[in-house]
Amino acid sequence: MMSNKLSAGSAATDASNLPLSRLGAYLAIGLGSGALATTTEAAVIPIDVSSFSAVNGGAASGSYFNVFNWPTANAGTLLVTNGGFGSVGLSGQDFLYIASGYGNASPIKFAAGSVVDATAGGNPNFWGTGLFQNAFAYNSYLAPDFGPDSFLGFKDALGRYGYIEVTWNSTSRQFQVLSAAYESAAGVGITTPSGAAVPEPDSNTLAGTAMLAMGSVAMLERRRRKRAAAATAEATA
Repeated sequence: MMSNKLSAGSAATDASNLPLSRLGAYLAIGLGSGALATTTEAAVIPIDVSSFSAVNGGAASGSYFNVFNWPTANAGTLLVTNGGFGSVGLSGQDFLYIASGYGNASPIKFAAGSVVDATAGGNPNFWGTGLFQNAFAYNSYLAPDFGPDSFLGFKDALGRYGYIEVTWNSTSRQFQVLSAAYESAAGVGITTPSGAAVPEPDSNTLAGTAMLAMGSVAMLERRRRKRAAAATAEATA
């Protein structure tokens, strides 16, 4: 068996990560308070999975390896197995929890557009670090196939929810990790991707939107002052 220490980077939390709906909420808050809201409150952060995106994570048959500090430092360890310990799939370690059922090889399959949060699954033992429950296969136990638009849900040691997009073929006993992301704010649920992605605003677009919002506030303030000045002039005439 082998154990390779891998690292997974994360994108910085910035405005370019904000969905349009969340961006609108921030702008609304900013306009109401007279200042643009900060973008550090919450954001969906993509996770680099390139180091284990090959079939069965790229692990040799009968082996496994750990991805430490996943998805970020002090957030947990992801165990990738290809027959190691009699299992095939992914498992959370060091307080990284993957959504699973009670039985062996029972990872929960989230469909596109599903919410991963504290209420998902509806039972107190839904989140676990059990290797045998989390994996797609454990000895003779097999999870049903995970086709296109299938996701695992996880909660890391820092209390943040996330998803891992995967495929799994129970006949060939092969899985593949396609993408992953987590919600930067602890305790905030995350929604798995659904259908065509909505284009995210780039930094220049966000800056332009922010300037437009602040310009609107300034314009309203100028109009208020103009009306006040006209009223004063009329009263003193």
